[in-house]
Amino acid sequence: MPALEAFGRKWEIGSDDLVYPSIRNLLIRIPWLIATAVVYSKKHKTLECVGAEYIEYFLYGSMAILSLMALGDILLIYNSSRGGIMETEARRFVPLCLYFKFLLYVLELAWNILGTYGLTQRFFVCKEAPETHILIQGLIICNWVILGLFLFFWLFQYDPCGSNFHTEYKLENYENLDNTHELPFTGRSHLWKYRLKILSCLICGEGKSKSLQNVYEEAARGFAYVFDGILVFSDIVAGLVLQCLRTELLRKKLNENLYGAQNPFSYKSSINYDPMTRKLTVPESDDWNSIPAILHYLNYALAIFTIPSAYYYHAGKLAKALCLKTQCCNFVPWRKQYPIFAEHDNCCYGKTASLRTFIKDEDLVYASYDNSDFCCPFFIAMDHSTKSIIVAIRGSFSTVDMLVDISVTPIPIDFPGYPPNFKAHRGILNVSKVIKRKLDQLDILPKLAKAYPEYKILLTGS
Repeated sequence: MPALEAFGRKWEIGSDDLVYPSIRNLLIRIPWLIATAVVYSKKHKTLECVGAEYIEYFLYGSMAILSLMALGDILLIYNSSRGGIMETEARRFVPLCLYFKFLLYVLELAWNILGTYGLTQRFFVCKEAPETHILIQGLIICNWVILGLFLFFWLFQYDPCGSNFHTEYKLENYENLDNTHELPFTGRSHLWKYRLKILSCLICGEGKSKSLQNVYEEAARGFAYVFDGILVFSDIVAGLVLQCLRTELLRKKLNENLYGAQNPFSYKSSINYDPMTRKLTVPESDDWNSIPAILHYLNYALAIFTIPSAYYYHAGKLAKALCLKTQCCNFVPWRKQYPIFAEHDNCCYGKTASLRTFIKDEDLVYASYDNSDFCCPFFIAMDHSTKSIIVAIRGSFSTVDMLVDISVTPIPIDFPGYPPNFKAHRGILNVSKVIKRKLDQLDILPKLAKAYPEYKILLTGS
């Protein structure tokens, strides 16, 4: 749906996304309005203390503001819920409702400041009706919370590139994407880069890491391409939910047509079954893609996750390995060299020690745990039982991997042997290039292939 236009700019929210926030506000304000009216109706005759006049004025004003806020929420719910996703004309009064609500929030802010001042100066203390003082305290605290949530909500939805006078790349600027693999790094890209850095900083404290700048830029280009000022985040969520519901509905209809109400496979999974479905039989085969071989190589794919995998599958071996196969203070120059060629491990080689619970020491050739700037951990090992040289690459497991995953824009595969029109996931292809470059620099695989000419090189990962 098109982005909401209000206050002379576009916002990162649709005009039909305000229904549930308004319902939430209404459910908060209505109880407070009822409580204020009930307490005042019961206690206004007993208000004969010094602060009675201040209490009456504040409660009158609070009830008036709560009533107007409730009216504004009702109007916003009604107008925001009208029309379909693309029928923005039916919701043309939503900006007017927002202007009305904004004025009320300004009024509420001023009123809350006066109320807070009155509390600090003890203007609302009345011994004859202590309930009024508790009520006013609750109202003021609740109003500050609501105002804070309102400010956070609109700051989150604020689009610095949403000004009607802001010139920005639009979708038609990407029509020649087939001819170039570089998206423009626009002002919106800078915005998304800043957001991703804040997110990484909050999650794992890596927002300022200089080694991740390329990852941030690539991910920011993708987000700027998708959220171009027309599409909003709720569109993506709604589309995914509708697609899941549609797929589930089609699956149920297909299975009902095939089996009726008695579907013998309905309890197993959400996969579509047809009358030709049979129980899987594992063929006797030595091929790498047979079920036994896949399970065998899965051991290497799990091993690259190091400590978490070792803890889950080999808890006893992990404790022993951490005690016997680590080497603390390895950064000290006079310590003897660690027996395994490993890079970017911690000072005690704890990750490599956990890796050694899956693989024999003599079979582990090299391990790298670098997880920065489009590089992910991998290791090289010998598998003499299948005559294979294993290169195991770790899948998504960290915040950096998440940033790589969301660099989704397709780019051409520029490796020899691929047609020019073939494209791949930008982030994953960049990771592949970095790992290939590192393997070329190490020159380990050619040496192993020369030493074991009958062995095949096999890639695995998870």
